[in-house]
Formats: sequence, C-alpha cells, structure tokens
Amino acid sequence: MTAVLHGAEHATASPEAASSPRITVSVVSHGHGAMIASLLGQLAGLRNPDIARVIVVHNLPDADASTPEGAGFELIQLHNAKPKGFSANHNMAFAHCSTPWFAVLNPDLEFQFGDPFPALLAAGDADPKLGAVAPALVQPGTLHVEPNRGVVTPLELIRRRLPGWKPPAEPAWLVGAFLLIRTDVYRALGGFDERFWLYCEDVDFGCRVRQGGWAIRRLESVNVIHMTERRSKRHLKFTIWHVKSLLLLWRKPLLAIYKYYWCHGRSYS
Repeated sequence: MTAVLHGAEHATASPEAASSPRITVSVVSHGHGAMIASLLGQLAGLRNPDIARVIVVHNLPDADASTPEGAGFELIQLHNAKPKGFSANHNMAFAHCSTPWFAVLNPDLEFQFGDPFPALLAAGDADPKLGAVAPALVQPGTLHVEPNRGVVTPLELIRRRLPGWKPPAEPAWLVGAFLLIRTDVYRALGGFDERFWLYCEDVDFGCRVRQGGWAIRRLESVNVIHMTERRSKRHLKFTIWHVKSLLLLWRKPLLAIYKYYWCHGRSYS
C-alpha cells in the first residue's frame, strides 16, 4: 500500500487498532532513489509483522519509490516544497506515527546480519525506562564496529585524537543513523531540536532522553551495516553545518548539566 502526500499539513495518521504492529519507520531521502529502493526492499524482506508503516520524506525533488513486492507495511511518502533539516524531516514523519515505537533510519543501511528489530523491541519490553535503543553500527568492508560515543565537548574531540584514547564502555548518546525510540519519549521531548540542520541533533536528543529520566542502550549483539560517507570531512558545506551544530550544542546549558552527571557516574533516573 502506498499513500503519497505533499507537505507537512497532511501529516496526520489515523489511529491504529490495539492489535496493530509496533513500529513506524522514518527515512529521509536526499535524492537517494536507489538507496531508498534498497532499504524498502530489505525492510519488506524481513517479513517482520511489527513494522506497521514506513514514512519516506523526499527532501529533494524525486520520484516516488515503489512499494516492494511482499511488503507487509504501509508506505507513505512526503514531498517537501523546499529542503528541511534532519530534525524537521523526522519530526514531520513522526506525525504519522501511531505505534509504540518510532524508528529513525538512514537510507544507507544494510541488514546483512538479519532482522535487528526483534532484539531491540525485546530490550524495550524488558526495561520500561529504556527511552531509545540502537544496534551496533558496522562499517562496510572492514566490518569494524563503530565505537561508543561520549558527550561531544571540545575536550572530548581532542581526547579522541590522542594516543591511547578508549571509547566509553557505555554510550552517552546513540547515532542517528539507526534509532528505535519509544513514541511516548519522542513526544514528551518534542522530537529532535529543529535548530540543528544536520549533525549533533542525535547528541542533543540522547542527552535530553537521559535528562528526562529515561535510559539509552546500544545492543552489541545486534549489528547493522552503515555505509557511512563522512561527508563533513570532504565537503565544505557539510563541514560548515557540522561546526554550526557543535557551536549550538555547546551553547546549550543542558550539555553542561549532563556532562557533570555523566562524569560522576550518576543518572537522571
């Protein structure tokens, strides 16, 4: 099933039945036609009855994606009149979420290790205080698992480049390439901060989840390939966006509060 909508004003979903599946997936396309088609095909291939709906936000002019053969989910496609940032796009898609869980996915993911959703949902079922959960992201080719991330501060950025640096045992935030977020938590926090155009919105969101009294968790036993591009290191426009996002993050008083609790091994719960 495919519903094609144009603009955020149509972003209202009808209530799901009590027995409905539990996950709404949000994906943003920046002209990623082939990647979107691949991801939709992979999601259909999972045959996971918990995936109720997939929302594709076309941030740039592009043709609608086709519903993959055998897809058990509803496909809704939104088209922006002008480009929006990462936060605004996923917040717009969230208006279509009437399931208990909201999954934020990049188009550049591959499920080579099987279906990640059952284990992620099980973790959420086991801990009602778990606000967001994610798989371990694996880089292609090397199969290197991306390290846990500490709170992004100027000092942390310097430490990462020093000999002997070790990533934290537990993540301070979860990478926005794949997030499974409890819907009530996303709604309570107002979603992603739309002042971030690209980069650091996931850092900010992870801090706010923990500040709100919920936990975050990365499941090391669940792996997903992330075909990361690292564009901020190769393109000036993305570098500027990255720097602006860092400056916005560092101006937030929440970060200083969160950093204190993180360094002292305390939690907000």
